[in-house]
Amino acid sequence: MDRHSSDTGAKLLVAEVNDLEHDTLCSRCEKSITGETSLGSWYLKLLLVFLLCQVPILGLSFLAFHAFQRNTNATIQGIDQQDYFTLESYNSTEKLYDIVDAADRSPEADAFWHELQKTDGIVAVRSEWAKEKALPDTVSHPDDPASKIYQINVFHALHCLYRIRNRLTSNIPLEKWPRNDIHTMHCVDHIRNDLMCHADISLSGSDEYVSFNSHGYNQKCRDLGALQRWAKRHSWAGYKDYLEGVVGYDFNDAERVNMATAGKGHWNKAQSTLDKDTGKIELWFEED
Repeated sequence: MDRHSSDTGAKLLVAEVNDLEHDTLCSRCEKSITGETSLGSWYLKLLLVFLLCQVPILGLSFLAFHAFQRNTNATIQGIDQQDYFTLESYNSTEKLYDIVDAADRSPEADAFWHELQKTDGIVAVRSEWAKEKALPDTVSHPDDPASKIYQINVFHALHCLYRIRNRLTSNIPLEKWPRNDIHTMHCVDHIRNDLMCHADISLSGSDEYVSFNSHGYNQKCRDLGALQRWAKRHSWAGYKDYLEGVVGYDFNDAERVNMATAGKGHWNKAQSTLDKDTGKIELWFEED
């Protein structure tokens, strides 16, 4: 019994013995083992491909989140830093500001200048951002010490032109109210500096060799409307209230003076004094 079992076992193991001589672990199981191994290898490869595909997706997700967080922080800080640098892209409009009679004394010209004066260009930015961009020193926001107050330069220049126009068109005699006060002369120099800094190299034509006033060829202007909207989005809303309540500067009185000196009010009611040493002029109105 034992011998028969042994012989049968020997016959069953002959192939296996031969396979062992050829370094095969189990001929009866070889096909099965190979199939399972191939299937496992396929799953492993599929898993690796899946993981590799996730790398760029995760990377893009991280970059998108980082950009969103950066933009959100910039907006929370009081100004969108990237938005500030898009101001250069406004230099693309073909619209020319060729209102040649804007300096005249007319209802249309007055309305034009009044509209320009609605935007003062006063904005609040974060102190860290101002330092990073090497902006000039300036005053801090009275209600937020971490913010700084600036003015977009073009609105300063437009204010200066508005002041100069009012004085050029004024009915007040020169001996009563000189035009060379410090503020006005500063405005002339400010505009001079802007013209030299932002030199316009477009070529102007002429019809008679004397006046070269034909503009427009290859000339691009910044979209002032876009600048005004940007300035309003980032404006210091309480600026005028602060000047009137804390500094003591009344915008309404200042505009009243501007209109009177431009001949739009009862100029004969205006009185002034001139300090010849400092060039400072004080102007007030007599009550009726």
